Amino acid sequence: MKKERHARIDLRKLREERGWLQWEAADKLGISRSYLSGVENNKRGVSLSLMESIIRVFGIKYEDFYDKNTGFGEN
Repeated sequence: MKKERHARIDLRKLREERGWLQWEAADKLGISRSYLSGVENNKRGVSLSLMESIIRVFGIKYEDFYDKNTGFGEN
């Protein structure tokens, strides 16, 4: 059975580097605080629209979501 791979980014680290509380980051991303918590704890996935918001709000690149060697984030 193939191991499923997903785009990954340490959203908690990005948020904490900016000194933002969960509710502040969630507000900037246009999602609820509980959804952000789920993403940070790997209980919820990142949709394409959320990925676009993360790129815009945190000023990162699309490529930052993916491992440089495999093209995918590690699960």
